[in-house]
Amino acid sequence: MNIILSVILIYLGFYLLYLVSEKQRPKTLKSAWRCCAKNSKICKYIAYTMFFISIFCLCLNLGSGIGIVSFFIFATPLIFMIILYCNDLKAKDKSKSSRMHKHHP
Repeated sequence: MNIILSVILIYLGFYLLYLVSEKQRPKTLKSAWRCCAKNSKICKYIAYTMFFISIFCLCLNLGSGIGIVSFFIFATPLIFMIILYCNDLKAKDKSKSSRMHKHHP
């Protein structure tokens, strides 16, 4: 149960940090999460507290060394999922990049 709670806390913490990031803040102000963007410092502290609670739960369940390592093992794919699903990823314009790399004699 502690492991599931830790994974949920890690995800929520990184999602909060994503919402208050500089690139995302203008979009967050227009969404239902605008209170997070207005109080970004508080949201950052809440996210960091979630990380510490997650590490504490993992250390209680697995031991101090493995608990801290497992935090990073759980955090890595969760960060990757947030980047893939939440960011507006767009393909690069190939015409611009090909013009830049052409050599003119």
